[in-house]
Amino acid sequence: MTANVITYRNRMAAREMGKALGFDPETLKRISAAVATWEFKDENDALDRRLRDAGLDLTHPRIRKYFELCLAAQDLPRHLGQHSGGMVICEGRLDSVVPLEPASMPGRVVVQWDKEDCADMRIIKVDLLGLGMMAALKDSLELIHVHYKHDHHHEEVDLAHLPPDDPVVYSTLQKADTVGMFQVESRAQMACLPRLKPERFYDIVVQVAIIRPGPIVGNMVNPFLKRRQGREAVTYPHPSLESVLGRTLGVPLFRSSCCAWR
Repeated sequence: MTANVITYRNRMAAREMGKALGFDPETLKRISAAVATWEFKDENDALDRRLRDAGLDLTHPRIRKYFELCLAAQDLPRHLGQHSGGMVICEGRLDSVVPLEPASMPGRVVVQWDKEDCADMRIIKVDLLGLGMMAALKDSLELIHVHYKHDHHHEEVDLAHLPPDDPVVYSTLQKADTVGMFQVESRAQMACLPRLKPERFYDIVVQVAIIRPGPIVGNMVNPFLKRRQGREAVTYPHPSLESVLGRTLGVPLFRSSCCAWR
């Protein structure tokens, strides 16, 4: 299995720097509840704003130093984890190609390099991922058939012919009532849904793609949402790109990857 280097983010940095400085458990609990952990952030999710929300006075010398340590720890490696489903393969013995170590699960071995290092070294990595939602859909269809088999007015549910414009579905999405909905149930998706307000199927495509490392790191999320809400004019880097970026309001959101296009 490929390794995954776990790095410090806001919440983890805030908790562990607080422990190092001897903060009491109640204060750490309050900080942990206030500091955002998801990738999508707006201007209200800045670390200093969140620490103030937790009741900390950033003008106090000790608290100010604590804030500086939290910022300094951002993105530093903390520990080695296991990448979900990433398996490294090679010809011959794997330990002759890459260093290995026992994983936490008995009988499992993890590569000591993360997926990016493996890619740089041209090592073959295959992602074997299982989607539990596919099994949930299959079970749902079987349950519907069993419960309504005596209902002569009931129509068989065909996934290929579900209505793409059901207003109840889009109303639920706009309210971020998406627990259990595949691809849009994360905290980041829930924070973004009421702002994007999907109204058609392509809006869902954009919604899934927008909470990805590319748009987030590239600072594309807020420009798109502002244009979507009519608070920013739609412009294009060059007139020739209008045909390409027209549907995403002049903001490049998609990348050539199965993760972004699925």
